[in-house]
Amino acid sequence: MSGSVALLDRAEALHVRIPLRRPFLTAGGEVTERRSWIVRLQDLDGYTGVGEVALDPGASTAEELQLASALGEAVRLLAARETPDWTGLTTRAWRAVRAGCDEALEDLANNAAETPPRPISVVVNATLEVSPPGVAADSATQAVATGFGCLKLKIGREERVAIVERVRAVRAAVGPGVGIRLDANATWDYDTAARLLDDLARSAVEYVEQPLVPDDLVGHARLRRASAVPIALDESIDSEAAAVAAIGAGAADVLVIKPARVGGPAVVRAIAALAAAAGVPVVASTFFETGVGIAAAIRAAAELPLVGPERAHGLGTAGLLERDLLAESCAVTGGRIRLPDTVLLDERALRRYTIETIAAAR
Repeated sequence: MSGSVALLDRAEALHVRIPLRRPFLTAGGEVTERRSWIVRLQDLDGYTGVGEVALDPGASTAEELQLASALGEAVRLLAARETPDWTGLTTRAWRAVRAGCDEALEDLANNAAETPPRPISVVVNATLEVSPPGVAADSATQAVATGFGCLKLKIGREERVAIVERVRAVRAAVGPGVGIRLDANATWDYDTAARLLDDLARSAVEYVEQPLVPDDLVGHARLRRASAVPIALDESIDSEAAAVAAIGAGAADVLVIKPARVGGPAVVRAIAALAAAAGVPVVASTFFETGVGIAAAIRAAAELPLVGPERAHGLGTAGLLERDLLAESCAVTGGRIRLPDTVLLDERALRRYTIETIAAAR
């Protein structure tokens, strides 16, 4: 865990439920709300730090219950000024809890530091939901008009021709200078992926993210050898060990890393270092978190070693939510997202969307 817990005076986690402005369609179905936990730590001098604990929006009820139990234990330990031992805790719930706690400790250290914060901004892509070709083309045109130079198209469980038509419509609408990525969310089999990649190569696709199931590293490596379209892995990368395996198998041209999935900023840094040593670039992304999780991911993205040209990150999604919970949002301008000098919670919004609280004091 990053940071020190020696001077903590209070720890709490607030379970929030925030509706999306409108339903967002992905391969996993329609996302209508974001449930997560906001971790807030306070030291003896009154400085605070915040982080976010989040699972995939499609997580099961059992995983959500496991998450709440694990987070309760972590909050108790932090308030008692004990560092949780993450060794051997490899479930998705525990990795998410570690991520949120680490984010809060690092944010607390930043806020308590006497040096002024440096300006931080990173390039981001626009994320477009599953939609018919004409709608997708219009959405893409609007995104480019606001400054985005890279588009990420969510791909659903669609017929091959529908996917190809949508990608071609978007490419025709935005021209050759805009990056187009696809996110299949592990919904294709090998034969489907191979045929689609052959078709998509003509549309100058930057990469296809997670075409096959997460544990099929052999299949992803075969696709890389057989296709001109680069392969990115997301769901496959849930830990440092998983990243080592993927790179060793030659399964990915790009790693897409979600801090909440792998265990937080320290693990992101470790994965990025080993990926850079192998010449593999890393893109940071999130689970549609609030501004709290996005702020932490911006910090992580800004620290990534540069491998090749600067790449857009998947962090421009807070606007999908009814509120992002920040007093000052992470603004997206000209295709870049900027981190506020201080990440402060909108207390009124936090109270409005909180559905339960875990708290402990020294």
